[in-house]
Amino acid sequence: DINNCIPKDKFDTAAIKLARQIGFPALNPILSDILEWVQDANWPIAAETAALLSNAGLEILPHVKAILRSDDGIWKYWTIDLVVRNSSSDVLLELRNDLVRLTESPTQDDQREDVAAVALSILTARKIQS
Repeated sequence: DINNCIPKDKFDTAAIKLARQIGFPALNPILSDILEWVQDANWPIAAETAALLSNAGLEILPHVKAILRSDDGIWKYWTIDLVVRNSSSDVLLELRNDLVRLTESPTQDDQREDVAAVALSILTARKIQS
């Protein structure tokens, strides 16, 4: 049951281990549920979850775009830093406009959480042309 791949708490590394075994595309229906576990990089499960999600491919795009368009600056920051940074070039290209928007028109919450800076660092480091 793929629902066992959704962590129950911030220490549930067994769920992510199972998710790695099941892999993509089988996990696609629960991507948004798994993405919730990168909301805070201080959670023990965050880095392992992000590593898994960085390999999700283009299927993750609608879920990441929803986060990047939300009003949750912390979640944006960690999604960009932990997941987007390590995603494929195809995913990054599809997210380019969202990343540029975050650098050029950050909300007050985005500014407070350094979202523009982390977005710019990825645009620069991965040389995503505007």
